[in-house]
Amino acid sequence: MKKLPALMLILVLMLNGKANAQGILEQNGKVFHLHPSEKDWNYAQAYRSGNLLYISGTVGNDDMDKAMERVYKTLEVTLKKYNLDFTHVVKENLFAKDIEAVKKHKDIRRKYYGTHTPAATWVEITRLLDNESVLEVELIAEIKKTE
Repeated sequence: MKKLPALMLILVLMLNGKANAQGILEQNGKVFHLHPSEKDWNYAQAYRSGNLLYISGTVGNDDMDKAMERVYKTLEVTLKKYNLDFTHVVKENLFAKDIEAVKKHKDIRRKYYGTHTPAATWVEITRLLDNESVLEVELIAEIKKTE
């Protein structure tokens, strides 16, 4: 019997950890928080307005190949929360500390987009909010494709 409360506590902690790792969809599916701490900044990972989903800049650290993989994987998680994929993306804005490194690892991006070609802007910058970040990508996706 003593094991039952401990097992219940472990189950609750596991469920909370899973919810936090996958994010929280709120306000009738309008707002998605990838991490609970985003609320402290009045920030959402994604915001749905009408037929469009606006995905906030997602950052990556480390070498550019690792940063790109992490960023696009996180964007994929966010898109999936709305039952979307990269074929729904209509606009991408990419900000990098080293645009040549981005170009060198374009196959990582292609892995996620396949043959889909959204409008895109790529900009080299000197700094992001977190000085350790080397890349930030934001997206706009169509929820119901109009084509």
